Amino acid sequence: MMQRLRQSFQNNTDRPQFINLELSTARFRLNPKEELILFYDADEEQDELGAALRIEFVAGWDGIELCVWTAEVEMFFPDGRPAPLDYGRALS
Repeated sequence: MMQRLRQSFQNNTDRPQFINLELSTARFRLNPKEELILFYDADEEQDELGAALRIEFVAGWDGIELCVWTAEVEMFFPDGRPAPLDYGRALS
């Protein structure tokens, strides 16, 4: 059985942030004071520096967004509920 690893993302700002999962087109809104969790395979291909997840800051509609390079397409709330996809814009 393949080991699944967990990466959490917390938003400690006062405005929504967005997380994009690439190679899919999945995009998630991370509201203030919320946490989202990404589960991924420990055997996922690593980059040239040995990291299983490559995380980049990218320019988005609402400023800087996170881009996580992974084969995964879902994120979850800490209670296990799937996080909804969100392709909208942050409200000012």
